[in-house]
Amino acid sequence: MKATAEYATANIAVWWDMKDCPIPEGYEAGRVRSSLEAAFKEQGYSGPVSITAYGNQTQTPAHILKGLLSTGVSVAHTRSESTCHLMYEDLVEWRGRNPPPATVMIISDQVGDKFTWDLVRPSIEEAVKELGYSGPVSITAYGDHKHTPLQALSSSGVDIAHTVCG
Repeated sequence: MKATAEYATANIAVWWDMKDCPIPEGYEAGRVRSSLEAAFKEQGYSGPVSITAYGNQTQTPAHILKGLLSTGVSVAHTRSESTCHLMYEDLVEWRGRNPPPATVMIISDQVGDKFTWDLVRPSIEEAVKELGYSGPVSITAYGDHKHTPLQALSSSGVDIAHTVCG
């Protein structure tokens, strides 16, 4: 998605789950940062980029760690079962320090399961504010609970209502 003027120079943070989305075989780790920055630039984003790679770094080959660290990619050591939890905590903390406009990229195959629900409410609230509304926002999600995992939304302050579409 092309950057709007408001987001073009804003801070950008990338959280990367190295276990679920490893560097492709034969790809040089030192090119990760420049590849991501080039992709952002192609979409019109030129703000400062911070990248954190999460994973069990005792299992990451030394040449990959060296390649990442040499380009300013931060490396966070986690156990496989706690990677998403740590990424989520860091994302929430970063988002608190970097209000919109700011850009977030999550590289993980767990995005739908672990991250999107908490990002829904702030995104909707921001969109409503951009329309000029400044009062409290009440959000209700409607859907068939048997086919859509709406229960996860309740932790973000979104009300849920069960319906069956005919």
